[in-house]
Amino acid sequence: MYKLLKRLAGISVFYSFANSIEALSPFLLALLLTRFLQPEEYGIWVLFVSLVAFLRPVVNLTIQDALKMNFYEMDKARQATFVLSALYISGSTALILGLIALIFNDTLSALVKFPAPWIASIVVTTFLYVNLHFVLTFNQFAEKRGRFIGLQLIQSLCGFAVILVLVYTGWNWQGVVIGKIAGLIIACVIGVVWLFRDLELKLPVSCSREIKDLLKFGLLYLPAGFGLVAVPLTDRLIISHILGLGENGLYGVAALFGSALFVAISGFQYAWMPWLFQQLREPRSDYRKEISVVSLGFLLLLPVAGVVFYLVSLVVAPVLIGASFASSFSLIPWAIAGTVAMGYFFHNQAFLHFKKAVLPMSISSLNCIVLNLYLSYYGAIHYGVAGVLAATIVAFLTSAVISGVFMTYHYNVFAFPRRNEA
Repeated sequence: MYKLLKRLAGISVFYSFANSIEALSPFLLALLLTRFLQPEEYGIWVLFVSLVAFLRPVVNLTIQDALKMNFYEMDKARQATFVLSALYISGSTALILGLIALIFNDTLSALVKFPAPWIASIVVTTFLYVNLHFVLTFNQFAEKRGRFIGLQLIQSLCGFAVILVLVYTGWNWQGVVIGKIAGLIIACVIGVVWLFRDLELKLPVSCSREIKDLLKFGLLYLPAGFGLVAVPLTDRLIISHILGLGENGLYGVAALFGSALFVAISGFQYAWMPWLFQQLREPRSDYRKEISVVSLGFLLLLPVAGVVFYLVSLVVAPVLIGASFASSFSLIPWAIAGTVAMGYFFHNQAFLHFKKAVLPMSISSLNCIVLNLYLSYYGAIHYGVAGVLAATIVAFLTSAVISGVFMTYHYNVFAFPRRNEA
């Protein structure tokens, strides 16, 4: 058991470090942007990030989750067809959304409070993001960790270098958008080339049936895909409309410290999920004990990690963040608590993920989105940004309970399948 925990801890640290490369970029940007931009301008950038995250499930229909569910059941030829089908779907949906953005940019601008001339850049960035993260997911489950961390480094460092030059030369938030796109293009091209070589993809490949299956899966799974991205977007839209872009900028700064904890959670998930899926598939007598120890350990350590991250933020925030954003410091504990609640929710979803329980995942995610929307609206009116963050905590905890009920049903006793179900 000790060797298992040591191995998972080592892989978790690796993925936490790898993911922190991308997650560190917002902190480095905050160090730069909170000194060169006003809260309203930073609020536009924060809104851009949320809109990109929101569109990601729409552009690729969360097909990277289908890849996780089926990776160990596919041979090389099936993987090649799957990858090509995913690229076709993301390309087609991005093209459609791009045309909509160009035709209705003024209407969309008024709806989301984002400058009309730059609406199309949201779609472009989303298309690049979904393809990069699809490649990262493939490398994660194929255990190609060198490529995983390499792509993270390429994307983050190249993007930040371009952003640094553009912001210093007076491009403001527009320079941040251009730099982000530049880094993504470079990483995507390299990642896709690696993937094509590994799978020996040769065009054309017949994949119409695979596309139909993925579309069917994606549409049913879409609410689950929105679970992570819809909540911060609705929060930021509510804040922008009710409280203003300046308050949205303050919310974005506080959320940075919650995202730092999420990096650690993601590191655990990246290490844990492939191991969990293999454990649940293999008939071993000690699998229950191993899963219990790892899972319970995560659930107990998560709030402890939240406290640690908050204590660190007390020291780091005044140094990292510019003086004009100082009023965001009191919001940091709320943002970290929301991330802890999110961690519980996604822990439960992972077990449902293995069972391919798409409908229960979508139901619990949809509950999170709708409940957060309702509570955040009234929270913003009565309590400001803190009320919005409190609504997020309640929404994720409630949805964690719902997904836990589904876990009990699907696994008979708290995430442990009968042997003939494994």
